[in-house]
Amino acid sequence: MKRFLIVFRWSLLVLLLLVVGTLSVAWFVDFRQSDEELAVEFQEQRIRPTVHRYQIDTPNGIPRTIRFMETPARADRSDTVAKPVVLFVHGAPSSLSFFNAFFKDTLLLNRAQLVAVDRPGYGFSDFGRVETSVVRQAEFLQPLIDRYRNAPYLMIVGSSYGGSVSARLAMNNPGLVDHVVFVSSALGPGLERTYPISYLADSPLIRWCVPTLLRLANDEKLAHQRALEAILPDWARIRASITMLHGQRDELVYPTNVDFAQKKLVNARVKQFLLPENRHDIVFNKREYMTEILLDILTRRDVKEAVKAKSMVGKAGDVPKPKTAGEAGMLTTLAPVASQN
Repeated sequence: MKRFLIVFRWSLLVLLLLVVGTLSVAWFVDFRQSDEELAVEFQEQRIRPTVHRYQIDTPNGIPRTIRFMETPARADRSDTVAKPVVLFVHGAPSSLSFFNAFFKDTLLLNRAQLVAVDRPGYGFSDFGRVETSVVRQAEFLQPLIDRYRNAPYLMIVGSSYGGSVSARLAMNNPGLVDHVVFVSSALGPGLERTYPISYLADSPLIRWCVPTLLRLANDEKLAHQRALEAILPDWARIRASITMLHGQRDELVYPTNVDFAQKKLVNARVKQFLLPENRHDIVFNKREYMTEILLDILTRRDVKEAVKAKSMVGKAGDVPKPKTAGEAGMLTTLAPVASQN
């Protein structure tokens, strides 16, 4: 009995130290950069992103502010052809800065216009104002889809929880979204790990001391199964091509999410990349591999466009059909976009 009490006390002490250490680090590290910090981050680059914000109305009358950054649509002033667009959507806890390395990749910058967004509540998109509905998060990001509706090609890259939101955006815009890349994405209800500490952190006695960034992620985590169940009926609406990257050792978002999506994506072409040695770390540890996949997608798209252009030579009046808009009713009032360099 005495030995049991000693082990129990040490276990409690270790757990307490882990919790205190995690909370302490989280208070000082918020995974976000201000506009000025982003300007410094990319000041040495030839192709630099600019930061923008827009506001979107909500049913409760309190507008949401969304921040995003984008690189130029064209390589230079003499280039008359707009680049394909690659939109990055981060997971939790995170911000658009999670994708900074991609915005420094010369090969990718030369091939596409890159866009990254702070999801609602994160970064500088009303930091701390949580939104646990995947449906509403997609509504708040819909103005970005509309902003790039005339792009020659629109690809969305969703990481972890960002994959859930990316899936919803593709459901809402089958005629606008051309490709979705799911990276370690949580897509199937219940197909992810929820640690007991998540429920403890949500209790009234503990919640007040949880740092804002962790509280946001925890609120999303605890509501995620219900949020994914809400979009279950709409998977057949996705018609974009799909690429899935997932670590087979991922113990946070299970690899069974790939099987789930494969069954649900009945109207989409799906390609899978299952990485045997990876956990929930693909964006960090396989960034160059991810970039190769993105470049391959863009190259295949270019080849198809070239073949299509040749087949149209000599056919007078044969004009490409414009993309159709997403379903009506999804977009709320959009305030003018304000550019901040």
